[in-house]
Amino acid sequence: MKNQYEPIQTSIVKIEQLSPINKLFTLKIKNKQTRNTFKFRHGQFFILSFPGFGEAPFGFCSSPTIRETFQVSIDQRGSLTSKLFKSKVGDNIGIRGPYGNGFDQKKIKNRNLVLVAGGCGLSPLRTIIQDANLHPEKFQNIQVFYGCRNPELLVFKDDYNQWNKNIEMNLTVDAPDKNWKGDIGVVTNLLTPEKISSDSVAILVGPPIMYKFVIQKLIELGLNEKDIYVSLERRMHCGIGVCQHCVLVGGKYVCTDGPLFSYAEIKDTPEGI
Repeated sequence: MKNQYEPIQTSIVKIEQLSPINKLFTLKIKNKQTRNTFKFRHGQFFILSFPGFGEAPFGFCSSPTIRETFQVSIDQRGSLTSKLFKSKVGDNIGIRGPYGNGFDQKKIKNRNLVLVAGGCGLSPLRTIIQDANLHPEKFQNIQVFYGCRNPELLVFKDDYNQWNKNIEMNLTVDAPDKNWKGDIGVVTNLLTPEKISSDSVAILVGPPIMYKFVIQKLIELGLNEKDIYVSLERRMHCGIGVCQHCVLVGGKYVCTDGPLFSYAEIKDTPEGI
């Protein structure tokens, strides 16, 4: 019987500094046969591990159509990520997955897609953004609304000009510097009737405090509760529905049934948002 906790061995092939606290890691599965059969969907995640430093869940942040490697964007927060930040190209990392249901692209077929991100929440949404730039024929209109504390913490800044060719980028920061020429304030300020169509599908990834106000604003703009999706990735632990850490009222598991849920599914779940 296969040990479901046994990690897949990967190697770091590239490291990029995206902000003072965030790095982008490009990983490659070492076994060619495993690499050729490894697939993931938008919204899925994996468990990254270092012996002696534990493991934690992270969302994929590159297009699923790129098969040779995949990417993950990580903030430095604890002992595991601090260890990862000290790693170098060529070092080995263990992963488990992919896990979760991911996002069914049929739900956004011929629909306007609104992606709302706060802080490092843009990273898992990048799977859709990057895919839309590589394969624009697969998507309709996509709008990104991204807010951050200050310009220095914005991630993927070097990609915005390229993304703007196929995607509408809307950026805002709480505390601008002298060079900032964009919007100022919370991300909800960007969500206006002039910008957002009421028949849109929205996906939210960011700090929990953001969800409450963004959901309220989107409903005011006419979006249906079943068309507003939120990521509950913060609740996950084992990734396979064993530890019970992520179970929601009603019996759903974030790691196996999510991590993306429609607001209609979880609006009555205590501490769901």
